[in-house]
Amino acid sequence: MTTNKETESKSRPSFLYAATPYLGALLEAWHELRINRGRIMLSLVSVAAAVWAMTTVIALGNILTSSQDAVTAQSTGIAGTVTLTAGASTSGSEEGGDFGDGGFGDGTMADSFGSFGGAGIGGNGPDDLSVINPDGSINDAFSTATHRLVETTHANLWSRVRMQPATPEQNMDDCAPDDYECFSPGTPELIAADPGWFDIYARTIVQGRRLEDVDGQRLMNPVVVNDQFYETLGNPALADHPTFTLKETGDTTFTVVGVYKSLGSWDAPSIVTHYDSFLNAGYEGPVGEPQLLVATPEESAKENQKALHNIFQAELGPSWKVNTSLSEKDTEISQEMNNTITTALGIIGGIVIALGALGLLTVSIVTIGHRVREIGIRRAMGASAGRIFISVFLESIVATTVAGVVGVIASIITVKQLPLDKMLALPLETGAVAYPVTAAVIGVLVATFVGALAGIIPATIAVRVKPIDAIRF
Repeated sequence: MTTNKETESKSRPSFLYAATPYLGALLEAWHELRINRGRIMLSLVSVAAAVWAMTTVIALGNILTSSQDAVTAQSTGIAGTVTLTAGASTSGSEEGGDFGDGGFGDGTMADSFGSFGGAGIGGNGPDDLSVINPDGSINDAFSTATHRLVETTHANLWSRVRMQPATPEQNMDDCAPDDYECFSPGTPELIAADPGWFDIYARTIVQGRRLEDVDGQRLMNPVVVNDQFYETLGNPALADHPTFTLKETGDTTFTVVGVYKSLGSWDAPSIVTHYDSFLNAGYEGPVGEPQLLVATPEESAKENQKALHNIFQAELGPSWKVNTSLSEKDTEISQEMNNTITTALGIIGGIVIALGALGLLTVSIVTIGHRVREIGIRRAMGASAGRIFISVFLESIVATTVAGVVGVIASIITVKQLPLDKMLALPLETGAVAYPVTAAVIGVLVATFVGALAGIIPATIAVRVKPIDAIRF
């Protein structure tokens, strides 16, 4: 009775025996390439250069397509983000009992919701910031409704948001009249938000840190500013805990703890403070409508939008009016653009590689003419026509495949070294975007395919060599 180990030991030699001719042919092809490397080096250089150019352009196209989603998220939020804007109701008769049929059965939201009444929590209106109790606690109707919704739905990524103008007490840097390259900063914007705001809008921290949950209770009033506002402060060292004050908040001092990347040179200076810090700052001036951002699964975002609206409206009550919007990603356009770029550049790159392979074909045919004596002797020693065909055919494939790999490696180095975010003025670090595997695979496959086409003719000529030809040459 044979065991599994005995069966494996018996099958292992047979497998190696079957693979030996193919491994031998590959080694033989590599050996011939090393012997004739002086003749085929120029043609392989052209193939490698063509692969480098093709894969680099395809990779850049894929990176730009991927970056488009991140840039869109920085403007409208990541795909699947539901924005609930709360304002004063004009009718005072909002009903909050109907929650629709939207569900959150993915583990990030509650699978079902209980029944909420329509009376709401009452309290202050959207423009009333008098929410500080004598004991220092916050009694904000919008915040209370937000925390109840988050607790009910088990939302993992959310943020309250208010946006309003800010006037720093410090003098902003002005441009000289004859300095045409200088741009005067726009009116700063004060954004009251929770830490989840940075993830929802895909903001990149370039210095320091982002906001934390405990920052809303800190007396230092931590803020994260964009690099535009940071420049107006004179680019101070964050280790020195730079501070500033706003005319709208009186004596309240804000401490800069981080800097995030602006959307571009056109972006206005911005200050992001914790939502609770904003409520405690005693802001006096026009305030933006309170908004609640909730990130939901993209595949069920529309159903979640309806459910979140009904829950939030019920929590706030009839004195509030809730409007919703949804951030969606246009997948079809992005995918179509990516496929168009990949197909078009793949065809062009294939043509360029074919021109390089044409040079390899010419050199290979000439080389076969000098190897007639060698091939004739091998045929006389018993080498079959198939063996001769495969060995010569593999020479071309191995050569172009190696050239393709070299071209892909050069492409990866090129793409990683290019400062694309600065060249294209993208508000994100493109170095963090991975090199597209599709570009590398296409480059190697096209090089191998063209090498196969270029190897058929020399291999066919080699097969026609007869043993008697070894005497003639």
